[in-house]
Amino acid sequence: MTRLALLIGSVLLGPAAMSASPVVEGTEFKTGKEIKVGLEGWVDKASTEYVRDSMAYGYVIGVHDALAGSAVCGGGDVTQGKVVEVVLTYMRQNPEILDHSADRVIAAALETVWPCRKS
Repeated sequence: MTRLALLIGSVLLGPAAMSASPVVEGTEFKTGKEIKVGLEGWVDKASTEYVRDSMAYGYVIGVHDALAGSAVCGGGDVTQGKVVEVVLTYMRQNPEILDHSADRVIAAALETVWPCRKS
């Protein structure tokens, strides 16, 4: 199975799988550490943790898309690969924040590289 097919499958099945898991109020769905592990697997083509790695990739792209145009302004030349590269580099350079909520870690990485101009 190709990585693209697994990514599409995990994105489509992800919400269903998460809804079956208990969520304790006040906890985050993912930490920066969990997403970093998946991104490391995604860039290491030898990883066999396809679902984990694809979920991490999709999570990062989803945060980017949610922030695009409001908090993150990268322009038309930004690719998904570049987004993942920026986030993974930021995570490697800032290991002390990886216990924080993954969406906040990813937002910090993206806003550092592609901030929106304040008017």
